[in-house]
Amino acid sequence: MKKELSAAVILLVTLSALIGCKKTSYRHDDLTMYYNPLQVGKYAVYQLDSLTFYYYGQLDTITHYLAKDSVEEAITDNEGRPGWRVVRYLSNLSGTAPWIPSLTFWVTATRQRLEVVENNLRFIRLAFPIEDGFSWQGNSFLPYDPFRDFFVDLGDITNHMDLHSWNYSYRNVNKSFTAGNQTYDSTVTVMQVDESSNVPIVIDTLFASRTYWSETYARNIGLVYRHTAFWEYQPPKLNGTPVGYKIGFEMTLTLLSHN
Repeated sequence: MKKELSAAVILLVTLSALIGCKKTSYRHDDLTMYYNPLQVGKYAVYQLDSLTFYYYGQLDTITHYLAKDSVEEAITDNEGRPGWRVVRYLSNLSGTAPWIPSLTFWVTATRQRLEVVENNLRFIRLAFPIEDGFSWQGNSFLPYDPFRDFFVDLGDITNHMDLHSWNYSYRNVNKSFTAGNQTYDSTVTVMQVDESSNVPIVIDTLFASRTYWSETYARNIGLVYRHTAFWEYQPPKLNGTPVGYKIGFEMTLTLLSHN
């Protein structure tokens, strides 16, 4: 009887330890730990590098800014959930120009996901659990062709941006990552989309396109790196454009400092 009781106790202790380890590995608050700062007064300053392709490739331009995301207010969304209002300010790369507000977005964290609303478009940036290979439909709230009004100068490029087909997934969970001159010990990368056609452009008489979006978050810090690319290449035409050209843009955010 004593041996049976001892075996039962050992089994219960073992099961408790395993369950406890599982809870520790997949905590719901990992979402907010990777998406900091989420309290009023916190900020993060990034270098924003923007590459824009103009018609005929004559005015391809790279511009550099400082971008500061500042948590300005604790809010309650229209579903009664607590969240934060974040304002992005822009300055010149040296930081000598005034900070000008350029974008306001709202962040809501639940036990299962972290939502961000930008320009009335809702994205699911992070989802539970944070583990390699886990995937979710991060654009499931978006309407059809949501960026058409924002990219009116990009011709037909928005027709190739089937955002509802994007399947967000985690990569390199808890791995180190270097952004700029800083290496972060524990990060996670969210790959939103990685599609291309005829890239690199080897045959310049064929159409080409690139659609890419990835974000890397560091634990207890938040977003440390983002790279996006939305462009298409139009080859030269016999009856029109004498040379091929790209239209669209690429953008990179790299964390410089935070409080």
